[in-house]
Amino acid sequence: MAGLACGILAAVLNAVYTYIYGNATNLSHGMLLSPVTFFIGVPILFLAAGFIFFEMVEYIKKGRFIFSILFLLLTALATMIVLNMYEGAMEGFVAGLIIINGLLISLLLPYLATHAKLFMDRDEYSESADV
Repeated sequence: MAGLACGILAAVLNAVYTYIYGNATNLSHGMLLSPVTFFIGVPILFLAAGFIFFEMVEYIKKGRFIFSILFLLLTALATMIVLNMYEGAMEGFVAGLIIINGLLISLLLPYLATHAKLFMDRDEYSESADV
């Protein structure tokens, strides 16, 4: 559930960023990523990240911390690659999308996934506390 919630938020933020950045820079290539990509593709990406997070927390000691550090490093690496790959307005556009998604995956997803009262009712919360 946390992955889906983050994915929906990321899709909205990506769409707003695309609109604002496209208008500010007169970037016509921004529409290569259509709203369908944002509202279907991005939540699927975040669901996959949520499954990875769940598995890391379940099977690795300090999995939450390792997940956050791993995705922060991947975000930084992907941003550096994009800044060397593209030129002009396109590099800022793609780097911005990577930074938005990377920060949400590495910081907000672990918070929402481990904040028990957000996605669990009282019975589920008490069962998870007993285990």
